[in-house]
This record gives sequence, C-alpha cells and structure tokens, in this order.
Amino acid sequence: MQFFRNPGFLIMRASALVGGVGLLLLTGCASQQAAAPNPTDAELCASLVDVVAQSETRFRKFKTTPTISPFSGMTKWETRAVFPSSTCDVLEWAGGRTNYVCTWPEGAEAEARATYEKNAGLIAGCLTSPWVKSETRGQTGGATTFTQPGKPTQVVMRYFKPRGVGQAWETSLTIGDEVTSAPR
Repeated sequence: MQFFRNPGFLIMRASALVGGVGLLLLTGCASQQAAAPNPTDAELCASLVDVVAQSETRFRKFKTTPTISPFSGMTKWETRAVFPSSTCDVLEWAGGRTNYVCTWPEGAEAEARATYEKNAGLIAGCLTSPWVKSETRGQTGGATTFTQPGKPTQVVMRYFKPRGVGQAWETSLTIGDEVTSAPR
C-alpha cells in the first residue's frame, strides 16, 4: 500500500475528488437555468404589434438563413415566437405571398380550443380600432380574423382538425398577406 506511505498522494487524490465534485455541481446548476418567466400581456402586445408592423417589409427583420423547399418552391425562415409554447416561421410562398406563421403543439380538441381562445382574446385586446374582428366556425374548428379597412395585412388565429386520419388538433397564428385556399 504505497499511497499510505505518501501523505501527499492522498491529499492530491482528495483534492482531485473534491474539485471534480465541485465541477459537476457547477455544471449541473448551469444546465438547470431558471426558465424564462412568461411575458406579460403588455410585452406580448408589443411583440405582436412589432410583428404586424414588419408585414409591410415582408418580415425582412426576421429573415436570416432560409430553407427552400424543392417541392413547393416555398422559402422558410425560422424566427422568434410571439407567444410562449409556439414555434414560428416566416414563409414566402411561390406566388410571392409572405406570412409569419406560428403553431402550437398538436393535441386534443379541448387543448387546441383553449390555446385558440386565450390567444384570440389577447390579440383582440392588442389590436384595437381601426382593427376589425370577425369570427368563423366550421365543422372542425374556428378562426378569428383581424383586419384593417384598406390594408392588406391580416392576423388570423385558428384551431382546427386537419383532414386525414390523425386525431390531433392544431392551433395556428398567421400574420401577413391574406390566407386563401389553394384552387381545387
């Protein structure tokens, strides 16, 4: 037992062990950063109004590195989200239409409707006169559309069940050029 005869060896090993544990604790603390607090309604409104204003420049402020779809001709830029728990992109369609689009995780109808109602209500509080609000309901969901007379920009909050086999519902926010159905 050579290390018992050399007290410096034991001190060196103990120091290494304590230092390693300290490093692990620091690394663990750094990786468990506190989650950012949810923005206030005023902060959400300011962010929403900023995104709406950017529609006049085709969201140039949010365009960094594009991804181009070889199938649809659509160009996509990932960008910051207006609302918590959403994922947002700027989409430029082959026909030139540009939209800022956010989606929330898919889920049950009740979850999608709750997300829709909460955010549509917040948007209504942010986009006051001269914005005009209209609501539509369909067989699988609903939408609230905000427009201004004589202006091309729309803000559309909706929840819906996509066509197809799945059971998941979706919630989305679209800002920018009017969203129209593709010709059939």
